Amino acid sequence: MKERKWEQKPQNEAAAAKLAAKLNIAPITARILIARGYDTAEKVAAFLSCSETLIGDPFLLSDMKKAVERIKSAAASGEKITIFGDYDVDGITSTVTLYKHLKRMGCSAEYYIPDRTEEGYGINSAALDAIAASGCKLLITVDCGITAIDEVKHAKTLGMDVVITDHHECKEEIPDCAAVVNPKRQDCAYPFKELAGVGVVFKLISALSPEINALSEYGELIALGTVADVMPLVGENRCIVAEGLKQINETSNAGIKALIEKSSVGEKRITAGTIGFSLAPRINAAGRIGCARRAAELLTETDKQKATEIAEDLCEINRRRQDEENGILKEALEQISDDADFKNKKIIVLSKENWHNGVIGIVASRISERYFLPAILISFDGEIGKGSGRSIKKFNLYEALESVSDTLIKFGGHALAAGLSVTREKLPDFERKLQAYAEANLNSDDLLPIMSIDCELETAEIGIKTVEDIHFLEPYGMGNPIPNFLISGAKILELIPLSGGKHTKLVLKKEYVTFSAVCFNREYSKFEFPMGSMIDLVVNLDISVFRGEQNLQVSVRDIKENNKYNSESERKFWNFIEGKTLSAEEAEEIIPSREEFIKVYKFLCDNAPITGETFLSLFYKCRKSEMREFNFGKFMLAVKVFEEAKLIAVSGDYSEKTIKTVATTEKKNLDECESLIKLKKIRAGRV
Repeated sequence: MKERKWEQKPQNEAAAAKLAAKLNIAPITARILIARGYDTAEKVAAFLSCSETLIGDPFLLSDMKKAVERIKSAAASGEKITIFGDYDVDGITSTVTLYKHLKRMGCSAEYYIPDRTEEGYGINSAALDAIAASGCKLLITVDCGITAIDEVKHAKTLGMDVVITDHHECKEEIPDCAAVVNPKRQDCAYPFKELAGVGVVFKLISALSPEINALSEYGELIALGTVADVMPLVGENRCIVAEGLKQINETSNAGIKALIEKSSVGEKRITAGTIGFSLAPRINAAGRIGCARRAAELLTETDKQKATEIAEDLCEINRRRQDEENGILKEALEQISDDADFKNKKIIVLSKENWHNGVIGIVASRISERYFLPAILISFDGEIGKGSGRSIKKFNLYEALESVSDTLIKFGGHALAAGLSVTREKLPDFERKLQAYAEANLNSDDLLPIMSIDCELETAEIGIKTVEDIHFLEPYGMGNPIPNFLISGAKILELIPLSGGKHTKLVLKKEYVTFSAVCFNREYSKFEFPMGSMIDLVVNLDISVFRGEQNLQVSVRDIKENNKYNSESERKFWNFIEGKTLSAEEAEEIIPSREEFIKVYKFLCDNAPITGETFLSLFYKCRKSEMREFNFGKFMLAVKVFEEAKLIAVSGDYSEKTIKTVATTEKKNLDECESLIKLKKIRAGRV
């Protein structure tokens, strides 16, 4: 994984203090707001507002009036309506929400969710044939359909009208049908363009039944889909999710309640993060490797026992999905390892026979995150491959696929996530053209992962109160991420393996505060910082609840060596070499223990002869030996003592060293070396 560049947002302490006083908020909250550009009371109020004024008029969406008229006509005449959905959380919640409302209106309504493996994404002719045969006269798509030009034509020949509701990117031509409702239409005047598919359904329901408050009625479902589809939680989406989370935390929906109980959420308050990491993966799993209809049944179930059974099924399906995902990831990483030209590529394209179509998107996401490159995984079944891609911020994947569309059967999606179909014959052309496009549109700066830091925490701010102070900035998500805090100069007191060593728990101390932090997916056996290390961390803060007791939860996003600590120990070493005054405490800091001397010498012997290395790089490699309280000054002193004892020979300047061990049968007493004698005298206060 590439090392991330840390970028701390500009700080203005005076402005933060002024804003905190004016709004009666905590200084830490004001620092975050100003770092994010909300530097006036007016901007803060606009950002935090969840006023109904942010909920736009649904009739500003192009074709909304046509859609309402056609649906009301079908309701009045008793025509059968079929909702054509999608198999992800957004598609499932879109389907269920509209289904519930049409039933409430008294419509004759059914829903159809395609099988991901057998049918793939979007409308297909075989499904249309079956739906028409069931007597359907009006087909309403949710979270799909915007590119289904030929399929809509086929639906018409079968005697069905079509209303499309979607939020995906539009091509130049859109389907010719009764109505196409999509905020991303070029001719659409709706001011907020970032609605999820279920957000568009929310607008449709609001237009169909203005006498009800659609958000109050269906907010928890709308929030589930919006968060799961990683839509920006700003503007109207912020209002939707804030209201929806209130409903979820007090839910009477038997299915949602059962899913929460079976998802090991515990007593925690349900947040957007809980949806993204706990609830949504279980709903998604049904569409990935099971039957998406099972998830829809969960959200429509009213019987508690049946809902519990379905929730248990979804949790088991999710476990199977995780196993499948790990297997594909292993095979994908092996392909990368075997690719001699990989380092020259700016986009990753991997393919294999019969990878599970429902899981390759997640694996593409993990690979993209690992290498900070756009990644596409393609699963072939015979001559046709279905692919799923994920991208990085500076690379619009939809536009990239559009540029090579002549090599594809079809494609669709967003800037950061897309799907495609390609023939085996066209795969080499597709990859060659895509690599050329990436080469032309990505520079080295674009491929440098950035860790954005909101502000640094003071020692006194490492606690539950900080989480409580910043609580009203929620809901967190895309467009309003959970704050990233810098904690600098923390000392590792203890390392503890979690989940069989898959994760690592740190016990840390910064000045007078001792706290724990968890590095998720950072293996204990490979953890690069030993006990005693001084580190800087980028963290997220939350509150966990266990048996009614609140505890600070610190999740580590990234770690680096605290260079100031090692710089200080190096400065003390050079002060000693140059004959400058050292205190007893300073001498103690750079005198290695007997065990440390042994481990440094063993490290040098195991790696000798050493050429072209700096002392600092050797120190970091040596640190993998897990030596407690070990610092750069001690390493430098150990090397000097070994040199004085004629155990090693050091040549070169101090920026680039050559170190060779010296063969000897003579027993050496390091305590007789001049530097160690002098330092121990200083430590004892005799100099």
